[in-house]
Amino acid sequence: MTTLLSKEIETPVHSAAPSKSVVVQPLYGISIFLGAFLLFSVQLILGKYLLPWYGGTPALWTTCMFFFQALLLAGYAYAHAMVKCCSTRTQRAIHVPLIFAGLLWLAVMGFEWRRFLLPSNTFRTESNDHPALSVTILLSVSVGLPYLILSSTGPLVQSWFAITCATRSPYRLYAISNLGSLLALLSYPVAVEPWLSLRSQAGIWSALFLFYAIAYTFCAWQATKTQFLRQDAEDALPPKTPTPTTRNYLFWTGLAACGSVMFLATTNQICQNVAVVPFLWILPLSLYLLSFIICFDQPRWYSRAVFLPVFGSSVFLACFVLNGWEANEILAQIGVYSFVLFACCMVCHGELVRSKPSSQHLTSFYLMVSLGGALGGAFTALIGPKIFPAFWEYQVGLWGAVLFALLALARDKSSWLYSSRFGLPVLAVFAALLPGITTLASRKGAWGSLWPVAPVLIAAYVVMKWGERGANRARNRVVPIYCTTILVVLGALLFFSARGQAQGSRMVSRNFYGVLTVRELYSRYPEWRALTLLHGGTAHGFQFQADNKRTLPTGYYGTTSGAGRTITAFQKRRSLLPAPHPLRVGVIGLGVGTLAAYGKPGDHFRFYEINPEVIRIAHNEALFTYLKDCQSSLEVITGDGRISMESELQRNQPQSFDVLVMDAFTGDAIPVHLLTKEAFEIYLRETRPEGVIALHVTNAHLDLRPLLLRIAEHFRLHYAFLHSDGDRIITTYNDWVLLSRDQAVMDLIATPTEQNMAAQSRSKVPLWTDQYSNLFSVAKW
Repeated sequence: MTTLLSKEIETPVHSAAPSKSVVVQPLYGISIFLGAFLLFSVQLILGKYLLPWYGGTPALWTTCMFFFQALLLAGYAYAHAMVKCCSTRTQRAIHVPLIFAGLLWLAVMGFEWRRFLLPSNTFRTESNDHPALSVTILLSVSVGLPYLILSSTGPLVQSWFAITCATRSPYRLYAISNLGSLLALLSYPVAVEPWLSLRSQAGIWSALFLFYAIAYTFCAWQATKTQFLRQDAEDALPPKTPTPTTRNYLFWTGLAACGSVMFLATTNQICQNVAVVPFLWILPLSLYLLSFIICFDQPRWYSRAVFLPVFGSSVFLACFVLNGWEANEILAQIGVYSFVLFACCMVCHGELVRSKPSSQHLTSFYLMVSLGGALGGAFTALIGPKIFPAFWEYQVGLWGAVLFALLALARDKSSWLYSSRFGLPVLAVFAALLPGITTLASRKGAWGSLWPVAPVLIAAYVVMKWGERGANRARNRVVPIYCTTILVVLGALLFFSARGQAQGSRMVSRNFYGVLTVRELYSRYPEWRALTLLHGGTAHGFQFQADNKRTLPTGYYGTTSGAGRTITAFQKRRSLLPAPHPLRVGVIGLGVGTLAAYGKPGDHFRFYEINPEVIRIAHNEALFTYLKDCQSSLEVITGDGRISMESELQRNQPQSFDVLVMDAFTGDAIPVHLLTKEAFEIYLRETRPEGVIALHVTNAHLDLRPLLLRIAEHFRLHYAFLHSDGDRIITTYNDWVLLSRDQAVMDLIATPTEQNMAAQSRSKVPLWTDQYSNLFSVAKW
């Protein structure tokens, strides 16, 4: 998924039978394209299949990502070892049987599990506290061998192509490979997920793997008939070319790592700091793959004269956004981040193409690129959350991209940095303008901070006007100084922008689940000041700091909200019963614990929260006191709500909730596994026959009402939609859906009009299951 190259080295070639090459070339393209398509699509299929097993935790996605990255790296290492240690005939003799061994493994496990590719439920573990090991085992058993085969086939086929079709560049096949990956990505949410269940997707994938095995074998058989593959490997190879140096390997690895870091960090920036718009994560990945396709299709597509100035301007834009500029339109910020990512990836991947080795060292090149991609992913997903309090990886990736862009120019004596007398002045202006970005963004004394421009430009002018011979010497001497200056100035600017993310916050905390920020909501009147908890850009409740207002339920959970009305109605109903039982309320999603404000003596509240850091903050009495002030008994269960309740049922410990509040859908990256038929079977077993399930569906980008209406019809539940505009001081606008098996209880809470709102929500939305879900069907277009 990550590989790049540079200026192609022409090597003498042997003559081949042209007719055979014409026959073989399409076979190579089909094998490469289909292998990449399968390689990428299986990640989506298995990731979605395992989602309900582990509660949709980021740890699941992180583990899946690194499993596939590690296996991709292992596949490239295997291909490199095969090319270096075995003849072409031996490579075919080993790898073709290995492909059919992978096919046999899929068949055997499909017979054992009674479905292809998807592990049986017997493999599911009860404990999900540390899913990394069990996820790794599941993925290894289900798709480990086929994925390793697919990972290694690309470099192997390209090395064969370099021998069989010696007059053609094998590197263009890498563009075809990335095109297959991009098509798998874009087609899945549009053409696959809306129409096919996971079982059907897995069956089709297995059938395509069979077709791939046949195509690859036929490709190898055709290649064997060519003049080149009939000769011994030593005779077939072109004359030896110099082996790449350690510097080359480090350079390739660094370029690939910078592109990988920028791709993942941009995804975090867009989805956490701008908006978690559904499917928005597809945009960065598409741009990332597109840059590979463009650069590897033809070397001429990457021009330094075009993309280096574009990259320079994108750095200015990035610094402008990072240092305080806030666009009124979300699309403006998304556009800036996308522009920066594409320019950065084009430079990183374009410089890879310019520095690529001859086809004899193709596999070692791909190995280094794969290693760089894995290192970039490890830094962003594992190291960054441990060492940075917020999303600082973006600044690090941008600085690294500038570093390697300058390094590419500095190590190329024919670059405009040396050959043009305007090269250093351009760098001087770039370095001089950077310090003014911060103040330009904040619009405070902007132009006064640009004073370094004058002396730097004067120095650059002196260098440019030096004698012809002296100017060349001067440029050679000062290039490292100018490059270092740019890196120091840019590094300082990015450091202060990263540190500024925490300014104005009472607390900032980060883990695998994202960045949590506690900020103060100011008011002209001290008694109305409050603290709020933010997860990225999504608010998870706020609490007034004045003593006489600390116990007020606020935000989406005020007395006019669906949750507030439901709990209050049950408390009133209990007082009318001759032998009332204690009110039991279950809540999926803790936030700051606002719903605990409704607790009365004798009640019992049970919160389920997957993020342990949210639990720690909610219990921090210096910030929020809802849990401390709660008058009822209270429990907080760490873990995914669905998984935890399912475990309770397996232990024969149903909770018998009167009210079950689902508060996990405010953000736009909703946990799909909480909205499936299987999930509601669990919820209904956890609630009393007269109980109510209250779902918070306030969402700017998704309309969950049609889906919940479909759920209500399937389980024969009564449905009501409650909307409140709030008073904009204590309570904000909110939308809730209530589901219950008891019409009398529903009549106590919702008006006839609210219960008839189902008619306005009618649309044909299929019932979601653990095997099928489609976010497009509930998106607000």
